[in-house]
Amino acid sequence: MKVEILSRELIKPCSATPPSFRKYNISLIDEFSPNMNVPTIFYYSATDQDTTLSVPIMSYKHLKNSLSKVLSSFHPFAGRYNKETHSVDCSDQGAEFVEAKVDVQLDDLLSQRKNLKVEVLNDLLPCPLGAVDEYTDPLLAVQVSAFSCGGFAIAVCSSHRIADMTTTISVVKAWAIATKMELGYVVDNDVPNSWNFDSALLFPGQNLPSLPSGISRDKENIEVHKVVTKMFYFSESKILSIRERAKVDKLSKILPTRVQSVFGIIGKAIIDVHVANPENPKGYAVVQAVNMRERTVPPLKNQFGNLYLAAYAQSVVGSEGVELPYFVDCLSSSVKSAIDNCSVVLSLQKEGKPSLSQELRELLKSLANPEIYFAGTFSSWCKFPLYEADFGWGKPAWVSNANIPMKNLVILVDEKSGGGIEAWVNLKESDMKEFIKHNEIKDIIDCN
Repeated sequence: MKVEILSRELIKPCSATPPSFRKYNISLIDEFSPNMNVPTIFYYSATDQDTTLSVPIMSYKHLKNSLSKVLSSFHPFAGRYNKETHSVDCSDQGAEFVEAKVDVQLDDLLSQRKNLKVEVLNDLLPCPLGAVDEYTDPLLAVQVSAFSCGGFAIAVCSSHRIADMTTTISVVKAWAIATKMELGYVVDNDVPNSWNFDSALLFPGQNLPSLPSGISRDKENIEVHKVVTKMFYFSESKILSIRERAKVDKLSKILPTRVQSVFGIIGKAIIDVHVANPENPKGYAVVQAVNMRERTVPPLKNQFGNLYLAAYAQSVVGSEGVELPYFVDCLSSSVKSAIDNCSVVLSLQKEGKPSLSQELRELLKSLANPEIYFAGTFSSWCKFPLYEADFGWGKPAWVSNANIPMKNLVILVDEKSGGGIEAWVNLKESDMKEFIKHNEIKDIIDCN
């Protein structure tokens, strides 16, 4: 697949950001978040072959106009991060907009997705994933790539310095609605009119180091990073089977969640690969992001930024590896504890108790412990309305991740039907070779 860049430009908000909003302070959770751009790619099939030639010109114009309008409501995305002051200069520098064309048909790409070399998808991204935290780095960059058949891909890279997936998908949703309105569609606009930009007041920054991503500022390169990405598809029936096996109490009718069960089978394989080597430590730890927005009191539904807690699970395994029910129960317990903390985190913060900052510092300390093998950062994008992003071409045919050279990162995404799950697993090359040989993972591959 060859991708040719046609143009790059900065899209500025259609109305100037008021002086009172021109400085956006990042929060404690923003500080802790990995220093990387998060990629999401939306693919749209051609719907009318007779009008293919006129679609790109029309679409680029309307996409730019609507993005300009949306940036007025999400002004930090048009600014630049200042790492010296831990704040965003919201002087309307602009989001980056890239136009490109691809020399293959979209259907050919989609037909290969279960066996795709994921690194080719990075050519659809507008910027390197590690190009963050310098003043010249856009906080939002998009690339619109036209396939030879008339289909399109819209790739969105948002800086984890100021945004989690809830924030990013909210921007994408607002942009899609604004584009359809530009095209003359009558749409049901359920995007909130106003967002809150005061996360730093709720969780003041404390100059915490970010969670190290290990990603360089250069374009992703397997030879340099030695981290590969593979997508593993879990069917609805396979997930149900794993949930049954993952029960601690075999007589219970209550099943672990689909997300915890898939994380469990993947995490077990990652840990087993390392436990099999006696030179590696027997302790392990995993971290899972837990969205706190609607779980706090009061809820923080329309809060801009990173709003999540890090559920931390740590244990020790024997030479035979980790037992699936125990591991899933361990994950589930850590997530439940984080959810319980969501209900009190705001009140503790108001009382001046450093609970969250203390927890994050302890977590960073644990992750630096050489006696503990860090088995994974787990993030679930399941239940996010990724497939609702209709820019006027209909809903996406597929939504993908890309090659993220951050070892032991696992991201789960619902398939379009909502029944199955696509697991995007990022591992060191040597680990991936052993991972795909693991009986549990081999079984998943064989089922596909």
